[in-house]
Amino acid sequence: MPSWGRANLAGFRGRRQSRHLHTPRLVRSRLVTAVEELLARHQPVLKYDSQECYFADSAAQWTDNRGHTLVDGNGKVLAKAGDGLSLAFLGPTYADGRRAARTHLVGCPTRDYAEQARRLHAMERYANRTYGHAVTDAAGDLWLQYWFFYFFNDYNLIGSVIKAGLHEGDWEMIQIRLRDERPDHAVYAQHGKSSSRDWRQVDVVPGAERPIVYVARGSHAAYFEPGAHWTGHWFDRADAKRKSRDQRLEIVVDDAPEWRWMRWPGAWGDTKRRGGNPLDADSPNSPGCRPRWEDPLVMLEKEQRAPATAPASRVSAPPAPRVRVDWADGRIRVRYRVLAAAGRSRPTAIVVTLNSPDESAPPTTESFPVEGASGEVELATPVDPARRYDVYVSAATAEGVPSESVRVDLAPAVTAR
Repeated sequence: MPSWGRANLAGFRGRRQSRHLHTPRLVRSRLVTAVEELLARHQPVLKYDSQECYFADSAAQWTDNRGHTLVDGNGKVLAKAGDGLSLAFLGPTYADGRRAARTHLVGCPTRDYAEQARRLHAMERYANRTYGHAVTDAAGDLWLQYWFFYFFNDYNLIGSVIKAGLHEGDWEMIQIRLRDERPDHAVYAQHGKSSSRDWRQVDVVPGAERPIVYVARGSHAAYFEPGAHWTGHWFDRADAKRKSRDQRLEIVVDDAPEWRWMRWPGAWGDTKRRGGNPLDADSPNSPGCRPRWEDPLVMLEKEQRAPATAPASRVSAPPAPRVRVDWADGRIRVRYRVLAAAGRSRPTAIVVTLNSPDESAPPTTESFPVEGASGEVELATPVDPARRYDVYVSAATAEGVPSESVRVDLAPAVTAR
């Protein structure tokens, strides 16, 4: 089942042709252009949760970020950001001729992930990227795959409170099947699982053929609709309240040298799964090293084999908190009251997301453990009292189940001169 490289393109306009078909250079060029046009036509729109602070950006964030280091399985340094390490350096073999291995990884030496991701996202050369890839299945149908890289995975953005669901690097994706060049089926991935729908049941941008992807808070799982979603172990929250961002589409051509890094076998991060907590996971390997890259039917087959599970009653979502937001000596203060679902214990954490429409920087999210039913917290994020802010607040249970978020708009504390 070939990926769509310049050297191995087969016809796709409703035909069933051999994966080894050899076509003249001009025909191959036209086919490449046609596939690129299809990838652009169906590029998904990402609808983020109101409290998201990690966004789908360039994978070059991970290789270029100061301090990030490529090491082998014994911890030997092979390259560093600013000293040899880059996307172009990675591949099945490195740019210096050494062979790469699955035990190799690029790790982050510091743990201030949100701060680093925010700084990098503010740089235009990294922000808002989608990687498009096309592949045919055994029946000759064309699948359009869209891959998204996130700097960090933080389950519902409260991993620091529940100590689970945290890992460096995060690759997520969706794929669309075309028949006679028209979409007829879509598959969205979630935490190694997936769900699928007939194209007629997929939310699309009005007047276009671009699917809408509802991105889960912190985990970045892809869903067909907003709301709370049971994953088999916990709930994802994807409220779609954050304004959509325009993504730059970068199209992967498998046999082009500039895309060798997509098949680098190492790990995008140094996180290792701890124990048997289902929220935890290793840092991911590259998209091109996964079975679905070459065989898009793997996801459908896995979905069909997965047993249906029902959410346990003990993980009922709590009500949204009641909040007031105001200025306090140049800082932003949140006063809250958390509520329990009927017959359940009170939430044990609140999550606060701060954003200003008066600045280009992305939002920040902070989480706080709470002991009583009410209290107040001051945000650590530096703010400008002359700017407007919107603040989203949610609560979460000890199991990490989040509530709906509530929004408060905060006017400037002072008049800008």
